[in-house]
Amino acid sequence: MKKKVLEIQTFIELEKDRKIVGVDFIQTRNEYEDYDLDEATHQMFFCMMVKAATIGHGMKVTKKHIYCSAASEVLGFSMPNEDVKSGRRQYERNMYYSEKIAQCVAEGTPYLNHSVYGMVIQPLEKYEKLPDVVMIFCKPYTAMRIIQSYTYYFGYAKNIIFSGMGGVCSELMARSYKNQDINVSFLCSGTRFASEWRDCEVGIAFPGKMLDAILGGLRNTLNTFEPDDKKQYIDLRAKENDVEVDLDFGNNYHESSIGVAKLGVKGYGRKKTPRKKDF
Repeated sequence: MKKKVLEIQTFIELEKDRKIVGVDFIQTRNEYEDYDLDEATHQMFFCMMVKAATIGHGMKVTKKHIYCSAASEVLGFSMPNEDVKSGRRQYERNMYYSEKIAQCVAEGTPYLNHSVYGMVIQPLEKYEKLPDVVMIFCKPYTAMRIIQSYTYYFGYAKNIIFSGMGGVCSELMARSYKNQDINVSFLCSGTRFASEWRDCEVGIAFPGKMLDAILGGLRNTLNTFEPDDKKQYIDLRAKENDVEVDLDFGNNYHESSIGVAKLGVKGYGRKKTPRKKDF
């Protein structure tokens, strides 16, 4: 897993204090107890657990560790009450214009209807197998590159849904897991306050089984989409991480490697990059 993470960190720009996160559901108590990882020492918001993983801290948790009832409900550790399921509580808190809108949002919330005992939340590089969901917190440009890599193999992302509510627990973790597809989140007011994300950060999540496709898409679209100044930084990161990368300077589909797109040019690019299947 460490090799794959190094490759991803080479192909996209991530902040030095942001690691890629993996979250894995644990089905049974025995499996949970056998997992060689420290248990959380106190209650936290789920998004705070994820934030801790972005700076290198891993933990295993059960229902008792999840402080936020909304996260516990959407992740399948507890059942939401009728006021929440109907949207009445959200409407009363002035989160939506009307009861009808509140009900519509509530009905679309991706509550996970499964039986789980706990979760493992840690940097992706520490996993030996693919986790259930991979999360990346990054600048919009980096999120764009991940989406382009997804689209390279899968076409349009048809399950991207967001509302600015439940950014980490609902929009990233639960929706990506339930749909088994990629999702993007601009996060929410709660997690931006509690977990102190930067204003410029967005979240993107996808099922662990898509990791190889995302990685292959990043590699195969480097020369197509990246301008020369970005390729220079990729080249530097490749040398630092000892990752092989075939960069073609002065060439991309929009012919703007020098920084300014040429007007009046017909066609896309000067030469085609061979397609590779990496997963």
